Amino acid sequence: MGISILRAGLQDTVQDLGRNGYAHLGISSSGAADAFSLRIGNLLVGNYGNAAGIEVTLVGGKYKFTADTFIALSGSEFQADLNGVSFPFHRGKYVQKDEILTIGPTQNGARCYLSVRGGIDVPDLLSAKTTHVVSGLGGYKGRSLDRKSVG
Repeated sequence: MGISILRAGLQDTVQDLGRNGYAHLGISSSGAADAFSLRIGNLLVGNYGNAAGIEVTLVGGKYKFTADTFIALSGSEFQADLNGVSFPFHRGKYVQKDEILTIGPTQNGARCYLSVRGGIDVPDLLSAKTTHVVSGLGGYKGRSLDRKSVG
């Protein structure tokens, strides 16, 4: 399963439920800003609650799927469409290879979560996949996603 980032959102990051217990090393607690919504997205696609997803902040991007998969959007509602057709929030949906999901601006709230069956495959670092931007750790190279990210 893979996702090609055709256009990055304002601050898309890979997040799971967090990396806790490393403050003594200078790494503050991290993870999804809305853990409840990430859990819902994961349940909708059949993942364990802690699977990594993409956290979208304020304005999303454009994402092309490189294989057939099952996805869900959860959290705050954003404008979203799959190949130009409105995409529902809080419902799982099959998508086919080469389909394009576009997530626009938020309609309410600040963050939504793109969950995919099997989770986002990035390496574990200190027991989590979550991105900690301040320290540059985890997720995809410790930073927001860009046009080339996520496999």
